[in-house]
Amino acid sequence: MQPRSILDLPDEQLAPVSVRPGVIADAQMLVAVRDALLAAFATGEQRVFLDPFAPVAARNAAVLATLRAAIAAQRAEGGPLARLNDDAATLLSVYAATLGWGPAQRYLDDPRVDEVKINSTTIMVQEAGRGFYTAAEQFANADEPRARVVQLASALGVQLDAAHPQETLPVAGGTRVHATIHPRIAAPDAALICIRRGRRSAWTLADLVARGTIDADTVALLRALCAARCSVLIAGRTGSGKTGLLEALANSWPGAPHIVTIEDHTLEIGIADTARWTRELVDTQRDPQAYGRAAREALRQTPGLVVPGETRGAEAGAILALALSGHPVITTLHARTADEALGRFAGYAAQPGAYMYEGRRDDALADVRAAFDVIITIDLFEQLGRRVVTGVALIGSDGRALPLVRLQVAAAGDIDWRHAAQLHAGRLIWEDGIDHTPSDLARRLARTGDGSVQAIPGDDTAIARATRLLGGGETQRALHALAELWRTHVDLRALDLARRALAQDSALAVQLAASAAPSWDRCQQHAAQHNWLAARREIDLLRADLGLYASLPVTALDQRNQQITQGIAQQHNATQALDAAEVALSGGQARAALTAIDGLRAEVLYAATGARLLALRERALGVLVASGAAPAAALETVRRQRDVVEAQQEASL
Repeated sequence: MQPRSILDLPDEQLAPVSVRPGVIADAQMLVAVRDALLAAFATGEQRVFLDPFAPVAARNAAVLATLRAAIAAQRAEGGPLARLNDDAATLLSVYAATLGWGPAQRYLDDPRVDEVKINSTTIMVQEAGRGFYTAAEQFANADEPRARVVQLASALGVQLDAAHPQETLPVAGGTRVHATIHPRIAAPDAALICIRRGRRSAWTLADLVARGTIDADTVALLRALCAARCSVLIAGRTGSGKTGLLEALANSWPGAPHIVTIEDHTLEIGIADTARWTRELVDTQRDPQAYGRAAREALRQTPGLVVPGETRGAEAGAILALALSGHPVITTLHARTADEALGRFAGYAAQPGAYMYEGRRDDALADVRAAFDVIITIDLFEQLGRRVVTGVALIGSDGRALPLVRLQVAAAGDIDWRHAAQLHAGRLIWEDGIDHTPSDLARRLARTGDGSVQAIPGDDTAIARATRLLGGGETQRALHALAELWRTHVDLRALDLARRALAQDSALAVQLAASAAPSWDRCQQHAAQHNWLAARREIDLLRADLGLYASLPVTALDQRNQQITQGIAQQHNATQALDAAEVALSGGQARAALTAIDGLRAEVLYAATGARLLALRERALGVLVASGAAPAAALETVRRQRDVVEAQQEASL
């Protein structure tokens, strides 16, 4: 189990907060400790322990083994380490005082901490989903952290000095260490060191749902857009979670694409399918054109998905050319809104030295709008303690951001994502009844098929492994393997095998069916009320979890899916007919209005739509009755129907 805090670790693995005064006073001994640790950690597999966020237990075990071996050798041969006690507390204390980060080490070892910032002697800490706070501890003098980061840079082969006073250090584990020293900082002995924790496992969209960053309905929509090979811009401020969302999208991409990632000096992105992943690292501080060249060369690598980690300068032109070529691209940039993201990307692409678009911002903006399909905004909500997707927008036919998903935050802090459209049968059905979907995106969505379950071939090896486990009676292990596959590939073979697994394990089947029951019951209730979009959302929520989805009754599920698809289409057609009738009635054509809605039945529509139908029919008949063109009895019949529907609405509240 992952420790929640350093305080939960056993003594042998504990990195102490402070060091012992007697040990600190022996400068010769501290130099010997540092040299022994650097010699052990500077190369090979143990280089990972130079990462300030290195796994605590493994790092401390390596520290203890290294120092105890050095102490034993010097006790036999002579040396300053012969005077050092070899108990765990002392050795971890001298580690913190030398190669470690002194008073900041306890925060670096706390798994709840996302970032530690050292500004001269001050230590600032950001825990997951929270803002920064100032730690009670601080360094004794400004030169201590400065000396540590210069030492780390040297061990990693990075020049950090007066000629290069600002660098990002390529440590392991996705950690990002950014250091700024004199003369970029005025004080000669000071430093600003920003250490951000990386992810040690590759995230998927399901991980973001579990963290409350996004909901299952929005994930289902994003999966459909990914299946349509959409290019995506992710916008947000620093620390908002852009890179985590980018990684989750890439790891949830349908099929098994060859993914090329391009990162500048720091390895932050993790892709689960390493066999189909090409990871490219560039250094724009040494070569400002390196990022753009890597993006252009990706055209010759025939990738299934290209993931430039962040767009922040002239490389935007090359990334834009890549997206225009038809390769799906996911990248991030700093912006607050979707429209701001479009303009900022175009501005980057038109910078001096940019590929193709230098000085041509208007041309760049037009091509950004043509190349990208989706803009996702994300932010850190300190008051909620989590990062949250704040919106999903399409780039509309007019070139502006078209909201598709909006975040709503209640006064009590409750959050909800409201969708302007729902996907079914390969089409986006908009709640206002008008089809806003850009024509090219509409064609690509149509090719992905039905909005319910569609077969996207997954990993044959995973299917074969699950089949073997199932044959050996290991149903839970088989179901786990299938669930991992299902998270990235909606493979109908996985669904079939999951159902076979539950048929073999009746206890597990009963347990999962009980967990699925609340959503399934709500689906049934929504269907009974002809609220087809809400019914679809409940099924999509269940479909996100293979075990829950497989536990549903097959025949009833298939019938309900078909009924929902037909109901959404019927609702959509009714909305369009009502819109046409409204237009006709506003033009004084009451007879044409009635003709437009002829054949619609309120009792088979969602209550609000049925009420709108009867109200419009009542208004049109009222005009005709007043002119003597229709009998009063017809108007009275409609009024009675409307009263019944309104009573049903009140009863359902």
